[in-house]
Amino acid sequence: MSPEPLPRILIVDDNEQLASVMQTALKRAGFEAHTAFSGDQALAWLSQNKPDVIILDLMMPGMNGFSLLRQLRASEPSRTLPVIVLTARSDLESRRQSESAGASDFLTKPVRSPELVEHVRRALASRADGAHAHRV
Repeated sequence: MSPEPLPRILIVDDNEQLASVMQTALKRAGFEAHTAFSGDQALAWLSQNKPDVIILDLMMPGMNGFSLLRQLRASEPSRTLPVIVLTARSDLESRRQSESAGASDFLTKPVRSPELVEHVRRALASRADGAHAHRV
């Protein structure tokens, strides 16, 4: 019997150093973590892979996080995928825009690794609960 695959997390953030720190923290917590440094890189990765959760920065050059999130929600394979917005923008309007675009969760930078891991675990648990509910 093969072991359960590790939950796959995609980190989308143009800050490569921060993305690397998050990737390391998630791997240490038992996840398979991948990075993309732009919306276009994320879409290219997603065309070949299926993550269990996406961590998404809002402010990126080119395609921003809002645009990527709207594209994800418009596509059937990623419509219900948990997306955690992680941004330096802590204003209420950014939170509202994230929610209306389809974010599952909203975190502000800087975020501590244990907090990030906890939010990813919650997103995975809520996804699992939703999957069980749909099977009934």
